[in-house]
Amino acid sequence: MRLLRTVCAFALLLGSAALAQPNPVPIVYQPLIPMTAKPGSTGFMLTVNGTGFANGAVGLWNGSTRITNYISGSQLQIQVNTADLAKPATATVSVANPGPGGGTSNTVFFPIQTPTPSVVVFPAPGFSGSGVNVAGDFNHDGFLDLVAGGNLLINYYAGNGDGTFATPVTKLSVVPVASMLGADLTGDGNLDLVILDGIGDTAVLANSHGNGNFLQQGIFRSWTDGAVMADFNGDGILDLVVTGWNTSIRLGNGDGTFGSPQFIGFQGAEFSSGPPAVGDFNGDGKLDLAIPDARDGGVLVLLGNGDGTFQSTVLYNTQFGAVSVAVADINGDGYLDIVSSGVSVLLGNGDGTFRNGTGVNVEGNGGPVNIADFNGDGKLDLVISGNSVQLLLGNGDGTFQNPILVADDTSASVVMGDFNGDGKLDLVGKSLYLQVPLNLSPSSLDFGTQKVGTKSPPQTVTAINDGSSTLTVASIGFKGSDPQDFAQTNDCGTSIPVGARCHIHVVFKPQAGGARSASLNVNYQGFASPQTVSLSGIGTVASVTLTPSKMKFPVQLVGTTSTAQIATLTNNGTLAVNISSISATAQFVQSNNCPSTLPVNGNCQIQVKFAPQLKGQIAGTLSVTDDAQGSPQAVALSGTGTVAKLSTVGVNFGNQKVGTKSPPAPVKLTNLGKSALMIQQISIKGVNAGDFSQTNNCGSKVPAGGSCTIKVIFAPQAMGRRSASLQISDNGGGSPQKVALTGNGT
Repeated sequence: MRLLRTVCAFALLLGSAALAQPNPVPIVYQPLIPMTAKPGSTGFMLTVNGTGFANGAVGLWNGSTRITNYISGSQLQIQVNTADLAKPATATVSVANPGPGGGTSNTVFFPIQTPTPSVVVFPAPGFSGSGVNVAGDFNHDGFLDLVAGGNLLINYYAGNGDGTFATPVTKLSVVPVASMLGADLTGDGNLDLVILDGIGDTAVLANSHGNGNFLQQGIFRSWTDGAVMADFNGDGILDLVVTGWNTSIRLGNGDGTFGSPQFIGFQGAEFSSGPPAVGDFNGDGKLDLAIPDARDGGVLVLLGNGDGTFQSTVLYNTQFGAVSVAVADINGDGYLDIVSSGVSVLLGNGDGTFRNGTGVNVEGNGGPVNIADFNGDGKLDLVISGNSVQLLLGNGDGTFQNPILVADDTSASVVMGDFNGDGKLDLVGKSLYLQVPLNLSPSSLDFGTQKVGTKSPPQTVTAINDGSSTLTVASIGFKGSDPQDFAQTNDCGTSIPVGARCHIHVVFKPQAGGARSASLNVNYQGFASPQTVSLSGIGTVASVTLTPSKMKFPVQLVGTTSTAQIATLTNNGTLAVNISSISATAQFVQSNNCPSTLPVNGNCQIQVKFAPQLKGQIAGTLSVTDDAQGSPQAVALSGTGTVAKLSTVGVNFGNQKVGTKSPPAPVKLTNLGKSALMIQQISIKGVNAGDFSQTNNCGSKVPAGGSCTIKVIFAPQAMGRRSASLQISDNGGGSPQKVALTGNGT
């Protein structure tokens, strides 16, 4: 009977032990579904995916419990209330498993913000660190704090919730600070620190009083390049995996200490670097590892057995290498994917295997990979750090846009969090980078080429207030090299309410040729004012030449038209030239073969004739009006009209014996004018003027329409060619009129 009671008691003890099987520390994955919400949204059920959820687990919204529906060990639904979404903020979402064991998961941020097409950050005052950071609420006041480490110092910055911090509390670190992790290692609900020096030692500092006063808990040897903490054996206590030389796991004891290292074999690949990542890659409820392998430029995947041991490693080659990795479901198919700092993408198949996705080559970055929705568009983005801090906006399908440089910060690690409570995630490296409250999109406008003096079509800049308060707009204008070349109109008014947007329409009207630039400046009352949009354009000048620059016509009888002279219009610029008109002033006439649009390198001809209607000197202009620089182009025209008509312009007497006279040769002078032609002189001039003589009946004037005759005789005084000219000086225009005289003395 006593034996039976003993057996029954032992069976009851076994049953109680079975019932008391500890719950693991759960893990929450990204993305939350939905992963963001606009301020003022109606409450909803938030789907939380992860691993290790126990029946009875409760969802935490900013550390406070919410109604939670347990779906499975990998999914919960948490009731988010309308009041939770009333204004811009960033909530923290985590899951707490009940005891025995259990514990609270990692934290995932849920931004409540107005979506924006881009992200702009600006360094804020009040924080200056070494670039090795841990963010978390270390003092339980609801605001994010920072621990910044460097060399043998750690600085604890208590956050004020508005982007500022209390005066830092400085403590000596027991080991040099190369990297840090924050987690509750003692089960008291306070975030503790794990500090790694990267060359052989790891220290645990306990935050026992929950006030950021860290006390040394322990120190042990671990040649490490990176580390991660999770509950790998499901006992409700966080364990530590360190990578590098002799990559190993240390099982946690729950009091801030860890057991002896258990070597994790990598088939000889012992030179991994950077922080690894944790997740259940095959859906068996056991945590697996993804470890960057710098030696082979790939990612090592180790499927977990659920007891702190792992199966054989599988190496996945990556397109752009891997120094650190992170996991999330970046393409929305329900399976965890791996993203490296390269950036390389390994898409999960849900069975523990992966396939290569589309990456983006980002060189020189070896810091941790931060994954979150930074612009509130419902798609996961990446922040990569190392030689600089770069943002890659996600497309929601597992691909990412080209990197955007957000900070020239060479930090060992960049962490994220909403440090000023505006609903937008900020970044911390060596400085604190807050997202600005006014988002201008796009960040630059390129107007291309525009003819000088003409106005481009408008391009639009959208201004979005995605901050937490109304923005008062002080001014909108231009600065830079060529502000006079740009103009704007807008509907922004004097203020932009929270979540509202307005539009600024910018036009480009270059005042000169060549590259022109300026910035659109929006000045407002608030952080990081003004915000700017860079503007650029090229002023182009249509260029033509019109040659010759002037035309001089011979004396022309009134009422007659001269032969044509040719002007050439050539397009020697880079733009087609539109010709609007070609004209010549009165008493000159033109005709042309010019098209309405003269192409680049094209030319056309303009024929100009002189058709005087009045006697005397006449000036005029050939004008070409077009859209080229210097329009209208012009040619100066000149000519002389005369009313004195001569019957001939030259007389050749032929051979004439020296000392004898030729028969007289008559030259008729006719007055074509409407008034008397006054004769001042009729003479013979020239080299051999003495060999010629004249008589006439012209008298002192020739009446209108009348004529007279001048008789010229050749009497050579020497042998050979003889020449002179008959010259009539009068008031008929073009005086003196001339008749060439030639002959040959024999």
